[in-house]
Order: sequence, then C-alpha cells, then structure tokens
Amino acid sequence: MIAQTVVCCPPNALLAELRGRIGENMKKGKWNKVKIILFTVIGIVIVCTVIIVLTISNANRPTKGALITKYADPKAALLVIDIQNDITGNTGRYGDTTDFVAKANEAITFAEKSDMEILYVKNVYSNPILLLFSGGGGKEGTYGTELDGGLNVANENVFVKSIGDSFSSEEFEEHLISHNIDTLYIVGADAAGCIYNTALGGLNRGYNVNIMNDVIITINDKTMAKMLTQYEKDGIGIINLSTFMNSQ
Repeated sequence: MIAQTVVCCPPNALLAELRGRIGENMKKGKWNKVKIILFTVIGIVIVCTVIIVLTISNANRPTKGALITKYADPKAALLVIDIQNDITGNTGRYGDTTDFVAKANEAITFAEKSDMEILYVKNVYSNPILLLFSGGGGKEGTYGTELDGGLNVANENVFVKSIGDSFSSEEFEEHLISHNIDTLYIVGADAAGCIYNTALGGLNRGYNVNIMNDVIITINDKTMAKMLTQYEKDGIGIINLSTFMNSQ
C-alpha cells in the first residue's frame, strides 16, 4: 500500500487568504457602485443640459402656421410687444425708456384715431427653466408682467405669450384672423428677440410685416444696426413712425 501525504494549510494562513479575497471583492464592489453613481450623475447632467438647451432654443425660434387667406376687405393692425414693467418700466433692463414709450404712444394714438386694430402682447413665462434664466423676470402675477405704466392702453386686446413669437398665442392669432388682418405694424421690445421672432412668425403665415425702426428697442446701437440689416435680408419691411402716421 502506498502511503498518501495530506498537506494542510495552517489555519492562520487560510484565514488570512480568505480575508484578502473578501477584501478585494469588497473593494471591487465599492468601485462598481462608485462607477454606477458617477455614470448616473453624468447621465443626469447631460439630459438636463439637453433639455435646457432645447427649451431656450425653442423659445427663441419663430413658429409656423397656416397661410392666411386673401381677404375681400383686408385690414392692418398695430402690434405692441412686451412694453411691460420688467422690460421697459423703471425696473427694466434698458434704462430710461421715456422717449421710446412716448413714441409708442404716438403710434397707438394714431392707430386708434384711424380705427386700426391694436393688439398688446405681454411676455409671461410658464416654463420654470425660462423663468430661471430670466432672473425671475416675467413671472406670472408679478408687477413686472403688467403693461408699462406709461403706456397708452387703448383697449382690452391684451394677449400673453410665453416664448418669443407672439404667434405662439392661439388667441392672438385667432384675433388677427377674425378681424381680416393681413398687414402688421410692430413696435416694442426686443428688436433682437421677440420683435424679430414675431415678424418671422408673421411672414411664415403670409402677413405683410413692417417694423418701425424708431419705435423698437434693444440693448445697444450695434445690435440694432445688425438686426435692421437682418430684417432687410428676411424681407421684413422697415419704416419709421412718421411713415406709419402718413400711411393710412
């Protein structure tokens, strides 16, 4: 008979090896958890960034809609856009707008005497992302969203939008259609934002769009010059207050 030799590991060495393997597995498990958390956070940041970018991009993009019909008795309308307290008022971003508002009032008074339809549009943010990036301006129910205290409000045709293009308001668009409007005269703020997007929204629907270059406002003269050039390229009519008051 051949004798068999059994080799036994010392108990202490076996325990040490087991502890080592358990420790390694625990380290791997912790690292895997860290990786999962890290990738989850990165994923959330990417998704949030995409949502923010798309939200802001869509808010600064003109809308599209059906072309208006050829009316038997077409009319013109004056659009007064975003002349409200948190934009052109004393707490607004443009400084002293006294002369600007005075010119807007001249346009409104003339339109009223000419029996021209007058529509006022206010910007009120309903999207929390836009509200956040606006610094709190445009929040519903606040003083800032009320029409500028110095503005001549000739009627109750006040419409609310939550993005740049006034045509995003169904009530606004329906009002124009129901009154056979095919020509728009636009005044207000901002020449590089809501004025431009509303003008393009009108062109997309077949309106004849005219902007009064001395009754719109933006952050500086350089931006204004750039926008006036862009208006011409896009086929937007450019007139001044005097021309408007001699057009009817």
